[in-house]
Amino acid sequence: MPEVRDILTRTKTVRNVRRVTKTMEMVATARFQKSRKRTVALRSYTNRLAELTGDVVARGTRSKAFHPLLLEHEQVKRDVLLIITSDRGLCGPYNSSVLRIAMERLGQLLEAEYHVELHVVGRKGIQYLKHRGLVVDVEYAQFEGSPVYEHVSALTDGLMEEFLNAQIGGLEVAYMQFISSGRRRPAIAQILPLSNLPTPPRLPTLGEPAAYELCPSGDEILARLLPATVRMRMYQCFLDAAVCEQFERIAAMRSATENADEMIHDLTVRYNRIRQAQITTELTEIMGGRMGLG
Repeated sequence: MPEVRDILTRTKTVRNVRRVTKTMEMVATARFQKSRKRTVALRSYTNRLAELTGDVVARGTRSKAFHPLLLEHEQVKRDVLLIITSDRGLCGPYNSSVLRIAMERLGQLLEAEYHVELHVVGRKGIQYLKHRGLVVDVEYAQFEGSPVYEHVSALTDGLMEEFLNAQIGGLEVAYMQFISSGRRRPAIAQILPLSNLPTPPRLPTLGEPAAYELCPSGDEILARLLPATVRMRMYQCFLDAAVCEQFERIAAMRSATENADEMIHDLTVRYNRIRQAQITTELTEIMGGRMGLG
């Protein structure tokens, strides 16, 4: 009987855990759907904004237009590496994948004799780096859950100011990139300087793009477009990270729920076998006692 009681207690515990994991899976699914819509919608806007900015930059180059956000500070050997992780666990390999690629990039920068400032979003990343004896220069705690554009914009403006004042020579972000519902990958995004702007595709039958005048001047337009492009690219990284975190949490909780179902099934089978053996033993004893009385 003690073994039977142990099985019943363990089954009850596993059922309670399953209830929690199933609930967390449902919550993560709802958050994933909401985050995915925002991320996909923003990506089209971010890409089009980058193409527009790249087109203006390409045209402005011929007219000697430029902006400090486009210039590389080769003499400044100080970069910022922003690492986006989660505040909570139970999201599978999400944090470990981001931190692995971040450590690889950190090693490359240090090998090139750069001084790297580590800016970290999420308690899991902060704990990991401190456990490894690394100094976290800036910790961000205002991005729990769904990122808010105003918070991301304020963070980006501060880093842009440091870049324009030549206090840092570059800004890179280590995060989980959301490609589609079936594809995600850890990535390093270069935010500053803006040296990888795309340009709109040209139709070969039209030859060179038609010339047009910029009003106001190219410099004035870029003074607005380039900072906006930096902010939107940074915000895209935060949104990608948020949707990937929820996706990984869905997968982790679904796996935990399925494992709980298997444990409950195995425990139930084991319980039934023990009870069947007990009943058989009791029936044998009863029959043996009756035969003895006869």
